[in-house]
Amino acid sequence: MMIVQILVNSLINGLLLALVALGFHIIFSATKIFHIAHGGIYVAGVYFFLWTSPFVGVAFGIILSVAFAFLLGVLIEWSVYKPLLKKSSNENIALISSLGVYIIIINIIALLFGNETKILDNTIRESLTLGEIIITRPQVWQLIFALPLIALFLIFIKVTGYGLKIRAISDNPILARVMGIKTQNIRYIVFGLGSIMAVSAALLKGFDTGIDPYSGMAITLSAAVVVIIGGSSSLYGTILASMMLAIIQNFTEFFLSAQWKDTVTFTILIIVLLWRTEGILHFNVRVDEK
Repeated sequence: MMIVQILVNSLINGLLLALVALGFHIIFSATKIFHIAHGGIYVAGVYFFLWTSPFVGVAFGIILSVAFAFLLGVLIEWSVYKPLLKKSSNENIALISSLGVYIIIINIIALLFGNETKILDNTIRESLTLGEIIITRPQVWQLIFALPLIALFLIFIKVTGYGLKIRAISDNPILARVMGIKTQNIRYIVFGLGSIMAVSAALLKGFDTGIDPYSGMAITLSAAVVVIIGGSSSLYGTILASMMLAIIQNFTEFFLSAQWKDTVTFTILIIVLLWRTEGILHFNVRVDEK
């Protein structure tokens, strides 16, 4: 039954990773920026919640932290990536700048709040028991919120007009601009939406095992790996790869140790890139006019 318990925990962890990875995916796909600062936003939203929730309550604190993450993502695009785009800087410059933004964010957080792990809720609650499988109360909330968020994200991208425009600039930004799409406005939406996905996962994780200023880098790198493994043109591939990677990481930690997780993760990445450069799921996507 221990194997089943690990699988259940892995699938729940995979949902949280999928939230972060989908946000990373949409930003990378639309802008071709390897957005390392995604990890900074992941952490910053939680600490903003810790700062505001004592004054406004948990529910409103969550709303404010999501709004804060959205604005922070837009601010990074406006203040860093947009000027680089105007100067026709390449992806390497954007990557280094993104890493710099990440370092600035986490150091400000560490200065203001300290380096120790913060748990958003210390209340001990009864776990849900299904036979010999134990699901903690925070994991129940993770299931309840992560699944609808992923579904809403997919609906937004696949059905709405903004989703069509995002897919258009992902496919061909120059042609999208010629067709009258305001690409800069769409970039703002992309960074805001991606940031909402990241902070949603961070809040759900924070109520379970807590978070520290440096938590964002590990999950951002894992998100980047699953985007590459799943295929940069496939949202469903990203979700599938998130589940697979979470299962592999948890079994690695159980049978070996936590120190082997990153080694196994990037070994899998190298194998997939050598075997199937377009990812485990790849579709020829064509954006049509509505």
